[in-house]
Amino acid sequence: MKNSDEKNKDLCEGCSMCCRYVCVEIDTPTTKTDYDEIMWMLIHKDIWVYIDDEDGDWYVQFNTPCEALDDEHLCKIYRNRPNVCRKHTQDSCEKYGEGEYYKKMFKTREEFLEWLKQNKKDYNFKHFEH
Repeated sequence: MKNSDEKNKDLCEGCSMCCRYVCVEIDTPTTKTDYDEIMWMLIHKDIWVYIDDEDGDWYVQFNTPCEALDDEHLCKIYRNRPNVCRKHTQDSCEKYGEGEYYKKMFKTREEFLEWLKQNKKDYNFKHFEH
């Protein structure tokens, strides 16, 4: 009988979605300076910002693959992987979990600016438009 670590490895075979980005929580933006910093992030290649679906926290996502992936998209250091990897379960993964992990995803400055215009009507966004 397989232990849970071996079962997880089998479930992950052929999928490396969670190994292709790093997310860092950021403060919820409340000021024009905060919004401007998010727009600055979004004009960089392979960086997205999202609002977490579970608790509404904000994250910046760096889309960059883990260097421990082999050519078949399997983890070369699986038995010695970091705890953050060990804690990730199929219940919360993109492949086996339920729905998206985000409430709102911003992949471009323009997407974020449009969301700001719709959700922050009391702000003057002329400064952000070019």
